[in-house]
Amino acid sequence: MIVYRIAHKHYIDDKSGLGAKLFGGRWNAINLPCIYTSVHISLALLEKFIHAKVAENMRNISLLKIELPEDQIFSIDKNKLKPSWIDDIEYTQWLGAQILEDNSILAFSVPSAIIPEEGNIIINPLSKNFKSVKFLEIADFSTDYRLLGKLLDTSV
Repeated sequence: MIVYRIAHKHYIDDKSGLGAKLFGGRWNAINLPCIYTSVHISLALLEKFIHAKVAENMRNISLLKIELPEDQIFSIDKNKLKPSWIDDIEYTQWLGAQILEDNSILAFSVPSAIIPEEGNIIINPLSKNFKSVKFLEIADFSTDYRLLGKLLDTSV
């Protein structure tokens, strides 16, 4: 399975999950490393944007393509999550911790809080199977900057 990560050029090739470890995320608490990826490039862009604190965080970004063995991706069933999962980050972090602390699990799929019908894949860099992850090409990311201009316009 091919997944995508969009990050600042200086951090795009991090394979340790350091950013997530330092700052935490929806599916991991601080001090628990992981690598957030998306099933679609467009979702990776939306995820990057939604977490950008300032416009500068959307500049100088790159796209990384990653290949994962599909048989090593644990799937979380969106229908089995509690109804308020989007608004309960402690719940999703707890659930993510249960999975990330099992080093036999390489990655797990989760619904996106932005577009729950689409998915993100969380990679566990501490998994004993991490060597099966193939980090493919890194490319400067560009899009029609009219889109980013509208996204970054805070006057709306």
